[in-house]
Amino acid sequence: MRVRPFFWLLLLCSCLGVLTLAMLYKPHVPAVLLVHVVQERPTANSLTTLEVNLTDAEGQPIDQAQVMPSARMTNMDMWASDGRVAAHGQGKYTVQFKLYMAGPWAITLRTQAEGFSPLERTVALQVE
Repeated sequence: MRVRPFFWLLLLCSCLGVLTLAMLYKPHVPAVLLVHVVQERPTANSLTTLEVNLTDAEGQPIDQAQVMPSARMTNMDMWASDGRVAAHGQGKYTVQFKLYMAGPWAITLRTQAEGFSPLERTVALQVE
């Protein structure tokens, strides 16, 4: 029994298609986002600083990530101006906000890095 050339060609195309998909598919792996408030008691009209550590599941730092912060009061419709983000290397970032009013604030950090699932953390603060 002889295999026809059409079936050999079909097998070759199938193998090439599977190899191409395997090379192009990049799964998103989970990351770990740790947030720490630097000030013990944040005050109104001063800079509030947060330290952010971004690592993969094995503890290796993730550099060149996008950190997108936002801050809002939880008891009224008030948002803080855009926060400043500074990258320090080794997966460490600093986020600073000027929170204009005393009261409860929620600061949300969204991070995104190549090859990792997007993360979001919200930190509740009481500004005095």
